[in-house]
Amino acid sequence: MTASPNVLAVIPARGGSKRFPRKNIYPLRGHPLIAYTIKACQGATRLTDWLVSTDDEEIAEAARRYGAPVPFIRPAALSGDADRNNGVMRHAMEYLERETGRRYDIIMLLQPTCPIRSSAHLDEAVDLLWASPLDTLASVRGPIKKRDPYIKAIRNGVLEPYNPAEDPKDFEGCYLYNAALYAMKRDFFLRENTFVAQRSVPLVMDRFHSADIDEKIDAVVAEAYFDYLGLDPFGDYGAASRSAS
Repeated sequence: MTASPNVLAVIPARGGSKRFPRKNIYPLRGHPLIAYTIKACQGATRLTDWLVSTDDEEIAEAARRYGAPVPFIRPAALSGDADRNNGVMRHAMEYLERETGRRYDIIMLLQPTCPIRSSAHLDEAVDLLWASPLDTLASVRGPIKKRDPYIKAIRNGVLEPYNPAEDPKDFEGCYLYNAALYAMKRDFFLRENTFVAQRSVPLVMDRFHSADIDEKIDAVVAEAYFDYLGLDPFGDYGAASRSAS
């Protein structure tokens, strides 16, 4: 594929988080958590359109304050505990295709709980997926490769290697979804109603940029990562610049 694709990125931000109440607007280093993903979208050059999809007026107000398009308040039917992002993404895509008259080639899911994911990651994901015959892309953390196999199985009450190797040096490193970014080609998404195919393009990210905030302790860790990396997306924290090694 050569022509530039039409890309829609969706930031889903439900108001009803249970384990970490109101986490999408938790003040991380003085800014609501969702603002970091908004900042990444603002700096990306491969996105045609992007928006925040939320059912919560306070989240919507915070997103707009940081410059995000919030063209609707998400219907309650798509905002319950059991509702997954599949329906949220389809709703956002169909809404913007009606409003803009565009047909998107790639749909991207950007969860606001990954604050260190950068604009460069978004652009790289679009380029990788558009150049591939595969239908989906997922960001992962890794490789995780240790002297002893990292992933174990319990079989008949015995803890043993999940994929044993004859020689430890032959153990294949593994990769874990880090929840930072999923991208899919439109036709695949509409046909399969899922984000990830059995075979996907990998976007490999290091442990620092893979920070995912699910509980309060994760926010503390993410702040430490920001300090260690010397990153300051909003230019107002004054962290010393250091390189990760």
